[in-house]
Amino acid sequence: MKNKISTLILSLVIAFGLWVYVITSVSPGSEETFHNIPVVREGETVLQERGLMITEVSSDTVSLTLSGTRKDLAKVNSGNITLKVDLSKIYEPGTHSLQYTTSYPGDVASNAFVQEARTPESITFTVEERRNKEVPVEIKWIGSSPEGFLTDKESRVLDYPTVTVVGPASVADQIEKAVIEVDLTERRESISESFRYTLCDAEGNPVDAEKITTNVQEVRLDVKIQRFKDLRLTYILVPGGGATADSVDITLSVDTIRVSGSEAVLEKLGDELVIATINLGDYAKNTELTCSINLPEGVTNLTGVTEAKINLAFKGLSIKTLTLDEFHSVNVPEGLNAEITTQELEVKVRGPVQLIQRLTADDLRATVDFTGAEAGSYSFKVTITFGEEFAALGVVEQCSVYATVSPAE
Repeated sequence: MKNKISTLILSLVIAFGLWVYVITSVSPGSEETFHNIPVVREGETVLQERGLMITEVSSDTVSLTLSGTRKDLAKVNSGNITLKVDLSKIYEPGTHSLQYTTSYPGDVASNAFVQEARTPESITFTVEERRNKEVPVEIKWIGSSPEGFLTDKESRVLDYPTVTVVGPASVADQIEKAVIEVDLTERRESISESFRYTLCDAEGNPVDAEKITTNVQEVRLDVKIQRFKDLRLTYILVPGGGATADSVDITLSVDTIRVSGSEAVLEKLGDELVIATINLGDYAKNTELTCSINLPEGVTNLTGVTEAKINLAFKGLSIKTLTLDEFHSVNVPEGLNAEITTQELEVKVRGPVQLIQRLTADDLRATVDFTGAEAGSYSFKVTITFGEEFAALGVVEQCSVYATVSPAE
């Protein structure tokens, strides 16, 4: 009796175990839905080679309802079910509905499941021509430099003068330029910065470029902003030859130039630039001088004028040429003799007309200074002096005589 009961209990346990096994592992009637399975796109490179691109897609994920054994269903999930769609089947722009394929992990047979439902059934792609073009970078200046400062817009440098845009032709064809905005208000120093740009049409209106890709996100701009000022050109006047500032009219072809540079450099430069030293004794008649305009390093001549002409016009003066035949030697070194070879010397004297008219050779004294002379024959400078009555007169042009210096006997 006891053996029969034990056998009956064992049979029940075995039967229950078999039932559980069939229900949990073998039962083919099990069903499960998997959501948000990503769709993998294949052949997109081929699409680009055909000059095409995807602009819209109906869905990037799919929901699958699968039926099969519980054992197989336990091996899959939304992350290891693979869905693929082949874009290489598209050859022209338009709307295309493509079927996708399904694959499962390697240890699950391809026919392990029946797809009871799939949402959506297919994926719809909108395809357009793919455009690749370069557009120029344009600067939109806002405001202006503060008073006394100059922005050298013409010499500005962009690290990317053009931007490459890639995208659907319907959008790319609208884009004509990449615009950066630069605000000059209160800018007192040069700009060296990177700016984000806006893709615009020919009229400067922004284009919706969400589907556009570009080769750079920012463009670097370098532009000089410097202080400027007007610089007065002037000269140093040295009286001589009987002429003073009152007896000559001096005019410059260029009175001022505009220059730019750092504030420190311009401050040091001052408000005037001396372009010449004029010794009036060097010029016997009206003369035009050409002088270079030389600026310190770091200063830019905005006018572009590199030379100025200075005109000298003498007034109220007269010139008389006198011949001298008497010379006075001074400061002959000890142990040496100086013999003046020149017998006569013509001297041009200039001064007020009334004085020149009364002047004679006897009113002039010619002196030759032999300080530091050595033995030999040389030319020596002659100094002409006048009496107090003729102090307003002067000699025009340098005078010299020849002399021989020899040891004293």
